Amino acid sequence: MYCLDGPHRAGLVTAGVRLKVLAPGSTAVPDAVRPVASAGRGGGGPLTLQQWAERRRDDFGRACSALMAAASESPGTAAQDDGGGGWLADFLKQLPLLAAGALLTLGGQASERLSAERRQFRQQLGGDESAYRTAVHDYLAAYETDERAEHTAVRAARTALAGTLNRVPGPRARREAARAAADTLPLAQPLRGDRDGYLLDTEGRVEYAEEQRSAMEDRLRLISELNRSKLYWSWRTVRDRITRRDTAGAAV
Repeated sequence: MYCLDGPHRAGLVTAGVRLKVLAPGSTAVPDAVRPVASAGRGGGGPLTLQQWAERRRDDFGRACSALMAAASESPGTAAQDDGGGGWLADFLKQLPLLAAGALLTLGGQASERLSAERRQFRQQLGGDESAYRTAVHDYLAAYETDERAEHTAVRAARTALAGTLNRVPGPRARREAARAAADTLPLAQPLRGDRDGYLLDTEGRVEYAEEQRSAMEDRLRLISELNRSKLYWSWRTVRDRITRRDTAGAAV
């Protein structure tokens, strides 16, 4: 890439320092650049230019664009091009580099935004899981001694968790797994004081409550699998599509 070529590295570092995305004292030879701290990220230790380009794409893209813009306006470049077409030839020559720099910047911004959205969603899902688990444990502990234990907190936590699960993004197999988990979360309604036509005493309620705890933990373990890689869920989507097709063919 233009900005990481040997002759341009020093200029890239200079541009980064001037834009205040690299700390003063950063050097290109040997590679020892220090990114400045930004929102949500510390400055960190020295990095090579390649590492900086990969980890701070937005900052790198800005510095690279500035370097290429400066190169297109430099006296040396203008003097060389005076005999070969003037400013238009210079512009056309630099256009691919400028476009590459702009695309790199936009790509870095989009990647950073998507990563932030995924982190935020995982945090919300984890918070909703924790709230639901706590509400269920508190309710079941109360139910063991009183069949009329208050169920409101469980209903609210379950509704919040189900809503978050219904917003889990694709692939299709992951969306379907999340929706199935939302529909089968235990304790949609308060437990009764009887079971199979028999009134439950304290011992019976303790046993019933323990079954509900196990059911909840089993369901939450399935929810944790939603964090598996997109590649895994893409494979599951393809496998499920083939299974459905084969089943439909057999039925015919």
